[in-house]
Amino acid sequence: MRHATLRLTGLMIVLMLVLTGCNLIGVDQMKQLDQDFAALKKQYSSVVATYDGGEITQEDVMGSFNSQYSYMSQMYSMYGLNMSADAVTDIKKSVVENAVQNIAIAKQLDSRGLKLDADKVAELEAEAEEHYQEAYEAVASSATGKTEELKAKQIEYSLYTLGYTKESLKEMETATANYELIEQTVRDEVAEVTDDELQAAYDEQVSSDEETYANSPSSFESAMSSDSSVVCWMPEGYRTVKHILVKPEDEVLTAVNTARSAVTSAESTLEDLRSELDALNDEDAEDAAEEAAEDAEATEAPRTAEDIQAEIETAEKDLETAKADAQKAEADCLASVQDKLDEIYEKINDGEDFNALIEEYGEDPGMQNEPTKTRGYYVSSASTTWDKHFTEGAMALEKVGDVSQTPVISSSGVHIIRYESDVTPGAVALADVHDALYDKTLESMKDEHFDSELKAWTEALKPVYTIENFKLTNE
Repeated sequence: MRHATLRLTGLMIVLMLVLTGCNLIGVDQMKQLDQDFAALKKQYSSVVATYDGGEITQEDVMGSFNSQYSYMSQMYSMYGLNMSADAVTDIKKSVVENAVQNIAIAKQLDSRGLKLDADKVAELEAEAEEHYQEAYEAVASSATGKTEELKAKQIEYSLYTLGYTKESLKEMETATANYELIEQTVRDEVAEVTDDELQAAYDEQVSSDEETYANSPSSFESAMSSDSSVVCWMPEGYRTVKHILVKPEDEVLTAVNTARSAVTSAESTLEDLRSELDALNDEDAEDAAEEAAEDAEATEAPRTAEDIQAEIETAEKDLETAKADAQKAEADCLASVQDKLDEIYEKINDGEDFNALIEEYGEDPGMQNEPTKTRGYYVSSASTTWDKHFTEGAMALEKVGDVSQTPVISSSGVHIIRYESDVTPGAVALADVHDALYDKTLESMKDEHFDSELKAWTEALKPVYTIENFKLTNE
């Protein structure tokens, strides 16, 4: 489990300002606030967890709860959703469990003689003060008390409702810093990966990669485009390619994409009509059509073969027109960048380095950034990641080193593609991924070690959770 850091971004979204009595005529507002404070403190005194040596109350976790609630509310609202009761309960559980972990971490730091240095403590106090003032000022604009004393009390109450006090904010900041300190210390206890451990990790990854990538071209292609992925098994039929992308003006490329979409739509219409005609010509389908015509509830006469054939002929003409329009749009697209294409091809034919030409002319960021800058793109006839025209152009090249003599137009622009290498299918030799897999395995072992230790420290406290006591004012 990764520790939840303090989130104060978007803090005011969750400021459910309960300025009780602010607008009540004839009511002693200060007295009302004092009563509300007392009631709320009683509510927040509810014990939400116990452990060997102490207990955790709702007050202890309200700041963390509202910080997480604020963040999650924003995430849900991005998709036009409201948080469910179960989601709110999950946040309650999370912050209470984290609070127990914080106790376990503090005890562990103490037993190891570790503590935050004075500069760090001062930094945390300054951050807590800054966050408190940020929240205070945001709430202040909603305080309506007639005196400064009443306004200050209203603001204090509103912040307390959310669990925001200077002390609680400092505790949240400190808990995060403590977590980072113990995490680094414990992770450092794992310093190396043995040969046997690396071999086991390799064998496991080969099996996992085969299961993942054998039937998922997009997953494989995505992994090979990521600098953080270590791939130990390669599927069949892949090659690597690099390309020089030349981008025409937007309106020129849009015209190509629009014309091609029209072709696709016309082909789909024609295919549907032909399927309909085939079905109608089938003897069983004819019987079904007759039965439908005899149905008393039928409101329309069934389409005849002649009707459908007439539509097919019209659709065929539409398709021919769409293809002609697409060919013209493609020709116009090439013509718009022909001078640059001629310049590039001239340099290719003169033997200039293709990678250097990518640097000079290419407009695809993927060819400028690792790992694809070095590897190229992994493409097969089954690829789903790339534009189909790019894939077809890449797979049309016959041998390693070939360059597309006719530029390929995709939805991204005009490509000059070079066939870089064939990809050997099956398990990748351990030696070829040794360093990357070693680093990945070491990080994984560090994570597992820390998570295991944190779990053991927490369980040693023998926590008992009573989340049912965690009640919000609107529940």
